[in-house]
Amino acid sequence: MEPTADTNLVKPARGTVPSPLRVSTMDELEYGTVVLRFGRDLPSGTSKVYCKGITLTVPTGGSGADLTIEPSLINTAVSKVEGEAQGTQWWIDRDTTDPNKAVFSFVPETTAVFDGSWAVSFTLSGIEVNSSIGPVDLDIEEMTSTTGAEGSYQKRTGQVKVKKGNDEFFFHSLRPETVVINRGTRVKLLWKAPADPRITYTMYYRKADGTQTLDNVQANFTNQSWTSLALDNNANFTLKATVDGKDYFLTTYLTVNTPNVVVNTLTATSHVTVEAAGTLTTYGPLDANGDVTIKADKTLTVGGAIAANGGISATAVTADGALTANGDVTVAAGKALIVKTIKSPENHALTIENMPTANPANKVKINFDNGVLAVTGNETYSGAISTISISASEITGRGPYAELSLKGIARIGDLRGLGDNAAPVVVNSPITATKTLTASGGISATTLTASGQIAANGSVVVNGPADGGVANSYLWIKNGARLDTEAGSALNVYGALGILHSTSSISGRFKPPTDGLVIGFGNGSPVHVKGGGLTAPTTMSRDTKDSIVVPVRRGNDVWLEGSGGGWRWIPFGGRGPAVAGVQSKEGAEPTELGEVTTGSASGGAGLGEGHVDRPPVPPAGADQD
Repeated sequence: MEPTADTNLVKPARGTVPSPLRVSTMDELEYGTVVLRFGRDLPSGTSKVYCKGITLTVPTGGSGADLTIEPSLINTAVSKVEGEAQGTQWWIDRDTTDPNKAVFSFVPETTAVFDGSWAVSFTLSGIEVNSSIGPVDLDIEEMTSTTGAEGSYQKRTGQVKVKKGNDEFFFHSLRPETVVINRGTRVKLLWKAPADPRITYTMYYRKADGTQTLDNVQANFTNQSWTSLALDNNANFTLKATVDGKDYFLTTYLTVNTPNVVVNTLTATSHVTVEAAGTLTTYGPLDANGDVTIKADKTLTVGGAIAANGGISATAVTADGALTANGDVTVAAGKALIVKTIKSPENHALTIENMPTANPANKVKINFDNGVLAVTGNETYSGAISTISISASEITGRGPYAELSLKGIARIGDLRGLGDNAAPVVVNSPITATKTLTASGGISATTLTASGQIAANGSVVVNGPADGGVANSYLWIKNGARLDTEAGSALNVYGALGILHSTSSISGRFKPPTDGLVIGFGNGSPVHVKGGGLTAPTTMSRDTKDSIVVPVRRGNDVWLEGSGGGWRWIPFGGRGPAVAGVQSKEGAEPTELGEVTTGSASGGAGLGEGHVDRPPVPPAGADQD
């Protein structure tokens, strides 16, 4: 017998013959027996239960929850007991007046004391089982006490279940309601089985992530059918039916149109086609031993690496990760390879070169290796290069003289020759700058010609023969240029100053273009210098054969009175433009610095004609007036 787990103190054990009870059919009535045994099973911690009676209620009717439609046919019996403690004798009373239930009362002649050492059995036999399959709940009510004292007895209730069934169980024909199902839709599965409430179902199937799951919620199994979740891939379904402790299984397979497929290895002997709105996703390498062709208006986008042992032909290739080619990557003529960064593999050189076939002499090769940038070929660089930083290396010019041409501004902190202790570079040929040439250090050159400014933050040195220069070295300011000093600055001369190279013979009245000096040399007759713009004296005279030096201001008329002698005007601002009253002519070059030629003694009021002294003949290659 099977013990129950109800809440009453005297726990019954149940047994049926047959087990389960078989339901009646139209062809044959089925009869059964139910036996309930009380007294062996007591609650934990309870040593004795005092009992004055037990009542059993049997539901009657034709449903699966009812036991019989003929309660009057039920026979009752009680097992034999001994002594007052076992109740002396148990009496049975029945009430079948209610069509929905039959009540059976089992009452001992004396109070029965259950202590687990004995039991009493109540038997209902000759039960005409109705034709509906299903479990039947039998209600139990007892009048019990744990002490036996008057006033301590209580009514306690419980329940015991009796199963009904038949011998015609069947389970087959599991199938989908439709054989055509599209991705993302649900499917209803159908099967054949009796409408037996004893049967419990469990459906096993594959989830989208490839793992197995199950559904055993009985409310989802109605009228021998079950509806799946939305399906994205082909699926297997296994249905388990459990009845009376036995398991039965059915399996079916369903194919989904346009499924989401996850595979380990995909081999296609013909084509693999993805529709325009679809996506081909791989979580591992995608190897193509032949060509992979992407249509002109389509894009191949990958999040990982692409390895192609053959070729990849595409209008656009976009890679968020590494793009690795074990062979050459060829960009068609007229197309461009546009990247943000090009890197060589670790410890390898990076080489960029063109491949001219018509004229190999036009080949240009750029190589990056071990921190060295090497460019070979006939290169022309256009556009702006903001900064070139060269450390422990060299720049080699082009052509037979290894010329290096810079068309913009070149700022060089220190230009030196080869070697760790090399001195500043000395250029023995002309240096020509069409714009500003700025050197924070030194520039040493035979001739330095600048159409613009020459700004020196240090000294400007003109070397003579003793310093490695050439004879007659000089600082030549020509064609109306000037040597100016800024306010607050000084022009210091620590050696001899030859100023007569800038003198001019004068006669008559003239207006000097710069401040300067008028120097007169007497020749037997007194002479006078008039004007000059000085406050005092403005006129000075000396005796014969004396000399006179008169400072004059720029723009103030100066004139001479007297006869004989020679006169020179020395401008402080260099040789200015021709002015009225100043005569100059080309003559023989002076042989020494400071040599003066004067007019003849018979010059009269005109004081004779002089000439403008010129500097020595410039070296070959220099510009001349």
